[in-house]
Amino acid sequence: MTAKTKIGRATARLLNILDETENAVMVCGISAAVILVLVQVILRYVFNLSISWIEEAVRYIVVWMSFVGASMGLRNKAHIAVDLLLTVLPKKPARAVAITGALCGSIFSIVLIWYGLALVQHALAMEQLSSAMLAPMGWVYVILPVSGLFLLIRFVQMMWALITGARPGSGRIDAVEHASGTTV
Repeated sequence: MTAKTKIGRATARLLNILDETENAVMVCGISAAVILVLVQVILRYVFNLSISWIEEAVRYIVVWMSFVGASMGLRNKAHIAVDLLLTVLPKKPARAVAITGALCGSIFSIVLIWYGLALVQHALAMEQLSSAMLAPMGWVYVILPVSGLFLLIRFVQMMWALITGARPGSGRIDAVEHASGTTV
């Protein structure tokens, strides 16, 4: 087995783990949010009771799902995009523009990781707690560097596909396609 084959298999495993992690977070998140909201509604309207931390927990779950969903959107090419320039440019310049866009996304992801880690460390050092659950806010903020890492992996995957024409790992991020259907 060649080194290139080993790297390809390792990359495929990493991307499959990322796919499964994203899927699991979303399934657990939506399940927990639905159950918590259902419990809150039943308690409030049937028993005239309310649990104060449920609304806060659901809010944080939805925030986490939004950040993980950003990575899933890249995986499935579901983000909105203004691709007018890509459709009018010839193949090579269109590929360069798409690579530049993925590079900018990678830089954003690195910034999100860097400042997300700083925010987590600061919140934990200051012992900041959430208002209702009294949970350490550092653990709430940890989604910032985690989702930054997920996004960075997806943007690198996208750049790899654009540069080589290959479809690394799960292959769900294809090269940029022109409106005519040809691949860049």
